[in-house]
Amino acid sequence: MNNKLVLLVLFAFYLQVNSQPIISDKGHPEHIIAGAIVGGTVSYFVYKKTNNKFKAWLIGAATASAVGYLKEAVDPKWFNGVRSNKDFGFTSLGGVIGASIVIPLKQKKTKKTPNISAAFK
Repeated sequence: MNNKLVLLVLFAFYLQVNSQPIISDKGHPEHIIAGAIVGGTVSYFVYKKTNNKFKAWLIGAATASAVGYLKEAVDPKWFNGVRSNKDFGFTSLGGVIGASIVIPLKQKKTKKTPNISAAFK
């Protein structure tokens, strides 16, 4: 069992060394992924609360766009970077993609409560 664990760790290390880096030079994939995570998470929870797909999609996409805008607004002060409209656009695009998670979800059906008083009349 120990030999298999050691081989697995060595194999994982070998793959990590020979793989391409996850972080790109321009950061566009990271912005799309971050926007998709924010948009998908928000839209899922809004849909569970409201049972309205359009409202959930709209709020999820808008939240991801707002987070992208705020990140670009504070980028020069907090992260020593520069504001980038492209990064904001890629974060918003990721939010739209991520918020689309609510489209295939099935709507909740309301439970019928029995009318007990009508049964005793």
